[in-house]
Amino acid sequence: MKVVVIGGGPGGYTAALRASELGAEVTLIEKDNLGGTCLNQGCIPTKSLLESSHIWHKSKTMFPENVMGGVPWNSIFSRKNEAVLQLRKGVERLLRKGKINVLDGIASFTCDKKVLVEGKETYEFAADAIIIATGSRPVLPRIKGINSEGVFTSDGLLTQKTLPESLAIIGGGVIGIEFATIYTELGVKVHVVEAANRILPNMDKDISFNIQSHLEKKGVSFCLSQKIKKLERESNSVTLRLSEYASIQAEVVLVAVGREAVVDQLHLERVGVVKEGNKVKVNTFQQTNVNGIYAIGDCSSPIMLAHVAMAEGKVAAEHALGFAPHPIQYDLVPQCIYSHPEAAMVGLTKEEAEKRGFHVNEGYFSLRASGRALIEGESTGFIKVISDKRYGQILGIHLLCPNATEIISHATLGLSLESTIDEIKNMVFPHPSIVEGIQEAVFS
Repeated sequence: MKVVVIGGGPGGYTAALRASELGAEVTLIEKDNLGGTCLNQGCIPTKSLLESSHIWHKSKTMFPENVMGGVPWNSIFSRKNEAVLQLRKGVERLLRKGKINVLDGIASFTCDKKVLVEGKETYEFAADAIIIATGSRPVLPRIKGINSEGVFTSDGLLTQKTLPESLAIIGGGVIGIEFATIYTELGVKVHVVEAANRILPNMDKDISFNIQSHLEKKGVSFCLSQKIKKLERESNSVTLRLSEYASIQAEVVLVAVGREAVVDQLHLERVGVVKEGNKVKVNTFQQTNVNGIYAIGDCSSPIMLAHVAMAEGKVAAEHALGFAPHPIQYDLVPQCIYSHPEAAMVGLTKEEAEKRGFHVNEGYFSLRASGRALIEGESTGFIKVISDKRYGQILGIHLLCPNATEIISHATLGLSLESTIDEIKNMVFPHPSIVEGIQEAVFS
């Protein structure tokens, strides 16, 4: 069986590898670097910068008299690039080992349901199954001056070899908050402008308010319920006009208002693939309306995260080769923010649970009472457990704590097994640990 995968990001290379494991002859087409946005302009480089900024800031906070000199930005920048290069080479090795034919070029559909690849050479493929994994790109809002010098999306900001004195961020979602964390910890004056009445509007409210409070203590300023009227380049800075009388000035501006699917070069209309909004419409097995054509990841998914794309890639590959995979349970997808402290959640918030008709118990544990958090010097977070009052089933777990993005996997397993608060009460947790706070929240 022949399978063509369009896009070499986390979803695409995972789908290609799984299809190859199941015996398919696989061709993967990528127009840029293997690894996609996540590896090259997203998850990996930003998490490298976040780790470096955290170590730097924490060292200066805990041992202020012993940390000398300025921010080692060149070393931080090089460390980020080394991580990206090493992991990209790892993806290349995996694809070679899987005997996957990798082509460099731009893919599109022909009218007879073949895939045309245009690069240094031109190829045309017929396949039994085609998996679209073309990802997403940053959204550029329609603001006058958005293309001014000094205004970047996350892709562009990650390539800047010098650290600015000030940074204004348009957008208080996950991307904006992670960049705010990096730059404020490295001594940059940061401003965040958000159109909603709070940052991280899709997260638990207490997580949202506490992260804002933490960042304000580090020097970040916030303008909420505000929209940018226009951007003006002035000498060595950019002015963000909020109204006739209010403005913010910064050396550099980051635009982080979201991402949009990349499907415009595919010519989906030639084969009749239906879109929903700007995304490819799929069913629970990642099938489009056209037999043999699948779509995964940011170009089709309701949740634009790398780990979701990888899971969808496995579903698409297995279904294409005649297996019966389990569809993704989107309610059980963990969502993470790599701020400091980290935040993570899985399942429902209290408000969502009540909207679905549950009578809710909310357990809460402050890290001020956690020995491990005190030892780590990070005791300002919390752990929250949402459960059904009638049967005790855990409906959601929300973390604002060190290593939240690791601990959330344990919580996800618990929710997937429909664990109850009684089962959590009967567990034995290690001490001292952050994770034992889940049990403390249940007992509360």
